[in-house]
This record gives sequence, C-alpha cells and structure tokens, in this order.
Amino acid sequence: MMNEQADSGGPSSALRSLGRLIGVLRNKRDLLHEMVVRDLKGVHSGHALGPIWIYLHPIVITVTFMLVFGAVLGTRLSVTADIPGDYTSYILVGLVPWFFTAYLLGRGPSVFTSNSNLVKQVVFPIEILPVAAVIVSFIIYAPTFLLFLIYKLTLGGGLPLSALLAPVTVGLHALLALGVTMALAVLTPFLKDIREVVTVYSGISMYFTPAVYLPEWVPAMLRPILYLNPFSYVVWVYQDTFFFGEIAHPFAWIVLAMLAFGAFFGGLFLMERLKPYLGNVI
Repeated sequence: MMNEQADSGGPSSALRSLGRLIGVLRNKRDLLHEMVVRDLKGVHSGHALGPIWIYLHPIVITVTFMLVFGAVLGTRLSVTADIPGDYTSYILVGLVPWFFTAYLLGRGPSVFTSNSNLVKQVVFPIEILPVAAVIVSFIIYAPTFLLFLIYKLTLGGGLPLSALLAPVTVGLHALLALGVTMALAVLTPFLKDIREVVTVYSGISMYFTPAVYLPEWVPAMLRPILYLNPFSYVVWVYQDTFFFGEIAHPFAWIVLAMLAFGAFFGGLFLMERLKPYLGNVI
C-alpha cells in the first residue's frame, strides 16, 4: 500500500514516468518515424498538390499578416516609431510560434480519438501519438520559420547575438507543446467539451497575445489579460531571442520554464493515469 502511494506522485514518480517515456521513444523510434510520415502524407492525401499544401497554408497566412500589419497598418499608423527595429520582423517572430501553438491546440484533442483503432490495441505505445503530433507540427511550420529567418537576415537587420539562445527557446516551447498536447489528447475522450473550449480559446487568444503589438499599446485596464494568457510568455521569449537582442522580458523566461516543465510532467502524469481507461471511452 505504501509503495502504491509513493508511486502516485512526487519527484521520484515523475522521474520514473519520464524514464518510461524516454524508453518508449528510444525502443520504438522506427514506429515514431512511421507515425510522423503517415501523418504528413495523410493530411492532404488525394489533393493535386499533395503534401505541398501542408507547408503552403501556413506560409500564405504568415505572408498575409506581413502585408496587412507590416506593410499596410505599420505605415498608416506609424507604429514603427515605438518598436526598436523592423516592424515586420517583430510581427513574424511573434506570429510563427503562435501559429504553431494554435495548430497543436486544434489538433491535440483528436490525437487519441482519431487513432482509436491504435489506442485500443494493448500492445501499442500510445505515448508515440502526441510526440508524433508535435514533431509533425514542427515540420509543417519549419518553412514558415525559415521565411522569418530569410527576411530577418536580408531585410530585417540581421539576427542578434541572442539568437544563440534559440535551442533553449525552442526547447522550452517544444516541452510546453508536448505537455499540452498530451493533456488535451488524454482528457478529451472523457470530457468532450474540451474540444469546444480549446476552439474558443484559440479563436480569441491571438488577439491577447503581444505578437503584432506592444503591451504598452493595450489600455491599462485590459493589460492584465496579456499576462494571464500563458502563450504571451512564449512570444516574449521568442522576441527576446530573435528580435530585441537581449533578455528584455526576464520574467517571461522564468514563467515559460515553469509552464513548460509543469505542463510536460502534468500531461505525462495524466496520460499514465488515464491511459488504462482510454479503450473504454474512445
């Protein structure tokens, strides 16, 4: 009884869960690769342009935002006077990680339900599915991030020295994304309303994420909403890394690290506790 209680929580339980996840990913890396390839091929199977649509869609949306906010509103409203750098670069460095996050938020709730035939197989390691979803999302949005880098290097004044922090920034973002995806995937079969809540949140959250404006532009009474939005901290860290060239938002780095590790171990905990019952509800 005491052993069961000890395994129900705490640092040692979290480390064991992490060890099991790493073991699954190491031993089933061929299966993980297969699931990633299957996802990439299946998104637009049967379309004339095939997988090209996977990359074209986010690029078109990003370019549209560049034109509307950077070229049109940026000039008309003279907002560039408040930003220490190229406004289009500021837009891109915030929007690219947000679009990646929004894509995963939309996909996370269906990770297990759309693969019910696999989840119901006792021998199938379901941990593979959320990891594959995050990898696929990174692959889909890699060309969009490349678009930002090309623009930054050619027209946006070049990359600052703080870009060397990119592995830390992307690593924390990936950890947060995986944790949220695991939690959404395993909770949705039990709580169907989660899908609707996530849809509503994704629809309004971008407007309360400082990706196309500075927090100072927001009226003081509404500004606390920015700090209540967890993905504001993702954007601030990306902006520090690739735009401001310094740790302009030190609090954001601390909060993002806490969110990333908290979401990851929280999602892992939920998945381990609920996966024995998934087959009965999917």
